Amino acid sequence: MIDLDELSDEEIEAVVNTKMFQKALAYRRLSDGINVLEDEGQVFESMVNAITKQHSQVRSEDSTREFFRLFRDEVETFTEEMEAESDGADAGDLSDIMIDGDDR
Repeated sequence: MIDLDELSDEEIEAVVNTKMFQKALAYRRLSDGINVLEDEGQVFESMVNAITKQHSQVRSEDSTREFFRLFRDEVETFTEEMEAESDGADAGDLSDIMIDGDDR
């Protein structure tokens, strides 16, 4: 594993600006957002009810819940490696190296 201190600012920016990093970051944020929604019971229940009522092909709240569970699992699978790397000693915080769209 490469320590952030070993990389130049240009190298960090090159990695952060890759499509793969941006996609992984977006998926991680999406996964966090889904977890927040699930933790907010009323908000999640309202969303499940709204989706169930709006889409005739959704047959039940259980199938809507199953969709969200499967979707979250898929997103978390994609971000597992990224999370494992950022949990390591001296891995640095992603927020320290992230570049927002407006900062490019």
